[in-house]
Amino acid sequence: MVGEMTNRPMARFMASGLRSNLDDVMHRLVGLNAIDIIDFDGEGGTGLELGSPRDDHEDIAKQLTTYRSVSSWINPESPDRKATESNVREWLSGLLKDAVADVASKIERIEDISSLINSSKERVQSLEDFAALGVDLDLLDGYNSATTLIGRISGKGSVKSSLKEAGVIGFVADAKTERGHLCLVVVRNEDADSASKALDSLGFTAVQPPSGEGSPSTELSAEKKNLESLSDEKNNLETSLEDWSSSHGPKFLCGLELLERDFVESTAPTRIAVSKYAFIIDGWVVADRVEEVKTSIGSYCSHIHVDTDVAPKHHGLHGHHDDHNSPSPPIAFGDHGLSKPMELLTDAVGRSDYGKIDPTVFMLFTYPLFFGLMLGDMLYGLMTLGLGGLVYMKTKDSGNELGILGAKLLSYIGISTILFGYIYGEFAGFEILPHYHCEAALHAAGASSSGCHWVFTDGVPSWASSLSIMYPNGGEFSNHHNLFEANLPMGVVLAFPFHRVTGNLTDLILLTIYLGVVHLMVAFVLGAIDEIRHGHGWSGALFGKVSWMLVLGGGFFFSYAYLILQGTPSAEYEALLSDIQIGGAVAVLIGVALIVVHLTHENVPLPVALLLGPIEAIGMLPTTLSYVRLFAVGIVGVKIAEAGNGLLYPMIVEGFSSGGSILVAIIALLGWFSVQIFAWVLGVFSPNIHAARLHFVEWMRQFYTASGRAFAPLGGRSQFVEVDSGQ
Repeated sequence: MVGEMTNRPMARFMASGLRSNLDDVMHRLVGLNAIDIIDFDGEGGTGLELGSPRDDHEDIAKQLTTYRSVSSWINPESPDRKATESNVREWLSGLLKDAVADVASKIERIEDISSLINSSKERVQSLEDFAALGVDLDLLDGYNSATTLIGRISGKGSVKSSLKEAGVIGFVADAKTERGHLCLVVVRNEDADSASKALDSLGFTAVQPPSGEGSPSTELSAEKKNLESLSDEKNNLETSLEDWSSSHGPKFLCGLELLERDFVESTAPTRIAVSKYAFIIDGWVVADRVEEVKTSIGSYCSHIHVDTDVAPKHHGLHGHHDDHNSPSPPIAFGDHGLSKPMELLTDAVGRSDYGKIDPTVFMLFTYPLFFGLMLGDMLYGLMTLGLGGLVYMKTKDSGNELGILGAKLLSYIGISTILFGYIYGEFAGFEILPHYHCEAALHAAGASSSGCHWVFTDGVPSWASSLSIMYPNGGEFSNHHNLFEANLPMGVVLAFPFHRVTGNLTDLILLTIYLGVVHLMVAFVLGAIDEIRHGHGWSGALFGKVSWMLVLGGGFFFSYAYLILQGTPSAEYEALLSDIQIGGAVAVLIGVALIVVHLTHENVPLPVALLLGPIEAIGMLPTTLSYVRLFAVGIVGVKIAEAGNGLLYPMIVEGFSSGGSILVAIIALLGWFSVQIFAWVLGVFSPNIHAARLHFVEWMRQFYTASGRAFAPLGGRSQFVEVDSGQ
């Protein structure tokens, strides 16, 4: 199934009962994962107050903190099957209790060792520098009558010469190290200021010498042994973490999930209203789960009220909500089926208003279409599909829903890219289909088509051209051009194969504009439907959406007729085009008039509205032309791949041929692979960015308002532990 086009119906759910039953109620609600609680604000003068967390919430929080800390260090495999809640609680109080404490202490030790290793590495570097000076560490300071200056020199010049010029006599030791020029200067106390000024002229920066006594080389040897010992201990501990993860990981994940659930349950009372003897829970539930929730908690509640009439009501052009103080229902996606991966795109913008059309299903068709139209190369499509498969294999058992959805989205756009690559006849930037070619001299002489022949584009390797076997007749068609061809208005040719670079470039440009007009028109239609169903009614649809449909459609047909009339159409066709041109202009004028009326009803002064209306209408032109990026981005990608093929592939062939340089061939081959990877990576990112922009900026803003809040039920998804509802 493709998926539902509206979000799931919600119901307002209110339940009250004795406070002594609150813990039981919360336990069941958390297990159901069905109620999105409306937090009580403590206002209203009803005598109610916020509830208190359960007595054991601090213990749960401490235990959960430990588990979360451990989880960031291990990478366990998911359990083969769900565990029962009773078994997991036994693990938490039994085998996991000591095991987690043990691994937590190891992690703490690893963190300490990491700090010690960093300090040791710094000390090793410092000792290496001072070892080059050849001065014992205990001789670096501690003088009563002398001052030691130790630091690095960044400027040019000699330390000894600078001191001599300053009239300072002292001991100087310096050495060039990996971290710069290090120097030691020992002078009389009375010469310290002069020596400092002399060193400052050389870019002197003081450094702290390492602690210790005796030779720096001896200390360095000992410190390296200490560093090696710390590193070995850390490696052993990290290996033990891997072993621990293998033996305890699945049970640990179950324990972590149950603790997360327990923490939510123990703190949930702080979100609801209570009195000394009673509680009131206010929230939202998906309408088709109302009876399930009532059955679960009914015996613990004295009263349950459900209101399914929660859709906001509007009236007139300026329709308003019936109750501005009533919270809007949260948004729960419907069953999207195949379109579920597109939820990532919808959520990137935000959830829609309650009851409005969900654009997710539509993007299942348009987003891969736009992506494939841009990238359109069979090899890059296979690579994208392979990446999606790899991500899916890595995430399918982890419970990472975002990763799974991302993998499926990659698969969708990969398949689309393969399909368009087949239509374009492109593989790795090569055009793999032959072209029907006639010599210019033959045409000039009026020669028949028998002098023409099929030929591949220069530079296409045999392994690429051999892929033409995937096409009927090896890509050689009886009409000398295409297997299929259809002429659209304005001279646009839809063909198979579609040579977007060499033969159908103009067709592709115009086709992207066609797509833009259709895409935007769908947006306005959806917006009009939403206005009629849950918006400002027919007036809102007319003035807010139909007006723009008239501007868009009228402008398109006016432009079409105008451009065709610049040629030499037949007399009959010319009359029809004139009518179309006039009709388009009238439609635009009516649309602008409706926009002006809409602006005045939005309290815009009439003179201003008369000015803004035409300006806003003109703004539809760049919006439509934005879809030309579907052409531009794709062509840029093709040219990058072509450049790599044209420059590097001949070098590969020549290098591996007799008398060629194998080294040059290998370097060129590596370069060619690098260009292909770069073109693919750029092809994945750039079309995604532009496809997203066309949907988010150009399309969705015509009808979509992302003011909704995602449905967030109390509890969370049960992934590894079965829910024990106590029923």
